[in-house]
Amino acid sequence: MIHKHLFILGLFLLSIMASKAESINALSLKNGCVAVQKPSTFFTATIHSPKINEWSVNAMQDEKNHTGWCSGAASRVPYVFVFELSEDFIINTISFNTFCQKEYPGISAKDIKIEYSITTAKTGFLSAGNFALQENAENIFTITGVKVRWIKLTILSNFGNPQWTELMEFKALGEYAVAKPKTVSITGIWDSDFDWVSIKTNPNNELYGCYKWSHGELYIKKVERSTFTFTWKQNDDGQQGWGVVVLNKEGTKLNGIWGLNNDTTIFGCWALSKKQSTPYDCPNDLIASKPPIKKIEEPKIPSLNVMIELVDRTSKKTVPGKIELYTKSNFYPIISEDGMYSADIKSDSVIIIKTALTNYYPTIDTFKLVAQELKANYVSHSIELSKLEAGNNILLNNILFNRTSYVLLPSSTVPLKQLISVLNQYPTMLIELSGHTDNQGNAKQNLKLSQQRVETVKAYLVENGVNGDRIKTVGYGSQYPISSNDGELTRKLNRRVELRIITM
Repeated sequence: MIHKHLFILGLFLLSIMASKAESINALSLKNGCVAVQKPSTFFTATIHSPKINEWSVNAMQDEKNHTGWCSGAASRVPYVFVFELSEDFIINTISFNTFCQKEYPGISAKDIKIEYSITTAKTGFLSAGNFALQENAENIFTITGVKVRWIKLTILSNFGNPQWTELMEFKALGEYAVAKPKTVSITGIWDSDFDWVSIKTNPNNELYGCYKWSHGELYIKKVERSTFTFTWKQNDDGQQGWGVVVLNKEGTKLNGIWGLNNDTTIFGCWALSKKQSTPYDCPNDLIASKPPIKKIEEPKIPSLNVMIELVDRTSKKTVPGKIELYTKSNFYPIISEDGMYSADIKSDSVIIIKTALTNYYPTIDTFKLVAQELKANYVSHSIELSKLEAGNNILLNNILFNRTSYVLLPSSTVPLKQLISVLNQYPTMLIELSGHTDNQGNAKQNLKLSQQRVETVKAYLVENGVNGDRIKTVGYGSQYPISSNDGELTRKLNRRVELRIITM
């Protein structure tokens, strides 16, 4: 009798485990969910990155407990998110991970409100309830099974942090409302983060396609319900990888994730929207449609070997980590353990190097390749990084003004946004902005102009959420040149804005 009871108990436990295993997180990126309304965010997701940005909304949907969302600087509750699910779900459980950064006391979300709709992303919302979260916990709540297409999350308060609010993961677990969705063809042209994508069907009814970015090819390996698993490769740069996209209920969007090579632990987002039903011709048509016929090989373009050295400006030691290299049509993430970053890329006339290493000021450097470098298929550059330490001076490159003017040029937006990102990341940092001119013209006017220019920079930062009390300004005119004033090529280097870190 005891054995019989144990057997029955075992079957009961197995049934519970099976039912839990069948639950689907309707909010995850891999299941086609997309945020259609977002609040202020600490980091804006990078659409071409093969990695979810920490502290973006996407990081709350990646099902990784060590990444999550953080509010933007100077923003305040309530924070409202609206998530569009790929189709209708019956949701019975919601969970919130609040294992947030302990170095910021009271930062995790506390009081929240959940609403749901099957009407639109803006109308028809009904309340699923208000919930009080616990800090440093996996908060799990059971709700009455409801039919859901859009979920609205409103964060009403945190545990007392005056500046930031965080939530690591948000999950909605349930099952599909419809056992079998309507079959919708995905062949045609789709607009995406990586320009157009053409999806086709070969005579064996197998799906494949191509896309504009780096002359890419894709091959769909598995179709399950409305989920399409595929591999991709790019002819221009030799990169390859995997992807999973989910077709929405209306057949108008494909949302999902993609990664490099065989690593499924790190991935970025891919969002596609239907443009037309007739696909373009693809260079892999012969391979996909008639396997015995060999594809005609195009002449190979010699690759360009790029060597980038990152050096600490003060210690002169190399700095290991990860950089991003961009050309006109390609993107290359490069990792180095010794500070020497090397990659073979498709030859191009311009390369852009972005750095965002921990404890260093981020940089963006553009290098125009000369004929000798292109002929040798080799280019080498050294980039100095400034450490984020009290007392350090950092030259803010590319914050530019017209001559004799203190109106910012449009090209100044990128470096200014970099500065805002750093100030958001280090909320206790106090800085001094100093303005400098060359020695042309009246010295008193130059002094006044240099002060007006840094006041313009400060005004931009304040307009974008930075507390003005954190920023001091001073104009030095032509007193402190960093280059010769004898010619325009060197004189323009003296017309600059510098940042001095007062405290961290």
